[in-house]
Amino acid sequence: MNVPVVSVVMPVFNAEDFVGQAVESILQQTFRDFELIAVNDGSTDRSHSILQDYASHDHRIRIVSRKHRGLVDTLNQGVEAARGYWIARMDADDIALPQRFERQLQWIEQTKADICGSWIKKFGKVDGNVIKYPWTDEANKIRMIFYPPVAHPAVMMKKSIIEALRYDKEWEKCEDYDLWDRAIRAGCKITNVPEVLLLYRYHDGQISSHSFIIQQQLAKKIRRRYLEYVCDLMKLENTRIHDLFKLREPFYCQQDMNHIDMALIDLLKNTHGEAQATVLSCAKPFYYKAAACCPDIVARWTRVNQCCGLPVDRKITFNLWLLSTFNMGHDSRFFKILKKVNFLFSRSD
Repeated sequence: MNVPVVSVVMPVFNAEDFVGQAVESILQQTFRDFELIAVNDGSTDRSHSILQDYASHDHRIRIVSRKHRGLVDTLNQGVEAARGYWIARMDADDIALPQRFERQLQWIEQTKADICGSWIKKFGKVDGNVIKYPWTDEANKIRMIFYPPVAHPAVMMKKSIIEALRYDKEWEKCEDYDLWDRAIRAGCKITNVPEVLLLYRYHDGQISSHSFIIQQQLAKKIRRRYLEYVCDLMKLENTRIHDLFKLREPFYCQQDMNHIDMALIDLLKNTHGEAQATVLSCAKPFYYKAAACCPDIVARWTRVNQCCGLPVDRKITFNLWLLSTFNMGHDSRFFKILKKVNFLFSRSD
């Protein structure tokens, strides 16, 4: 058999309701030179028989089936079985748009990226929000301070990179965030195609509340170690940057907003273009959260922007004024309503 350009690695665990749609979306790709490796991680439903039916009609589908061992082992086994130069991730409950592989390979050629994601659109139990990720490498490395720089199921990356770094079981439930941290330290370039190329499904069978708590705890540790790396690289004041993230803590009202303002200014002065816009976009929710406890929050946000020669977004200052004037804490009913209807947060947040 010819070696394919792209190997699609798709973990499958009890996904009978969705896996057929996921496979169909891969088979309908405009770029045809791929193999689909479906790793059946001990499913107890009809997932395996559904996969077998598709494999019997398309030789590009390969099924690896074994006892249940969890996502990280499943991903690593899929990568080991892959023969392509590029690994494309896919989840068994999502839908790839037909031009996904074609556009990602074009974008990789254009940007010389090692890891390439795309925008994603939520569907299912949510209202179709589009999550927009930065396209430049600099902006993605800044976003990594706050959130993952790419959507894991929308990623295409060099097989040699993932073979060398591998997913780490110690960070399961946050294995992708850990991988991006280590990839950046290894010198990898990360970009995103500025288009929706994946539909990301929300449904009842996803991560439990218990798993979510563990995920957040692991993410905090990864973020902390990446922050140390960035502060050293950019010669930033470590204490100030850490104070910015204290706004996530329960007693954020006690934080020194002067330190937080300076941390934001430090980041803005060390970035340019899309990376600078990413800093503001990621920091905005922190200031929204602090607004109820900070009467001069509008003046602070304005001063931060002006110190860096940036225009002040009137919608943001109005939101800050509203939250501050009416003392709308982040745990208040009105704050949650405004967030839910996208009044506070744009569709790129």
